[in-house]
Amino acid sequence: MRRLLFLLMKILETERLIFRLYEEKDKADFIHLFTDESVMKYVGDGVMTLEQAEAFWRKLFEKLYPHNLKIWAVFAREDSRFVGHAGIYPRPTKKEDWELVYFLKRDAWVQGYATEIARKIIEYGFKELNLPEVFATVDDEHSASIKVLEKAGMSFARYEFDEQGRF
Repeated sequence: MRRLLFLLMKILETERLIFRLYEEKDKADFIHLFTDESVMKYVGDGVMTLEQAEAFWRKLFEKLYPHNLKIWAVFAREDSRFVGHAGIYPRPTKKEDWELVYFLKRDAWVQGYATEIARKIIEYGFKELNLPEVFATVDDEHSASIKVLEKAGMSFARYEFDEQGRF
């Protein structure tokens, strides 16, 4: 007998964007995003190989969604085109801190989408998840993302360090 897993995750919407769970039909967009060097320059460990992106795609459905992690594909409302990736979940090194993440396809840059995404995720964190705080981590050199977070209402809390340096 085959078991089906149904996830109850709210679809999020803004004036111009729709956030929903990834579906099989989104795989090519997902892979392209995670293997784009310019998009991934400041994200996590950087650009993924095709094999790493494929493995992360499988992990999304096999491990992350079953544990109710909040990870969305983001689409433009006007034409349903894929514009990026967003999420909010406990930080790997500080489980008590919930971190928002977002990144966009290059053709979706400089259109205000990042700020719109950040604002919606912050709102979701406070109103739906009842979090006392929402965090974001940013590389020092990523001034565009720092400006986005400031426009979304966030303020600098502290520097942290990892094997790649200060962020």
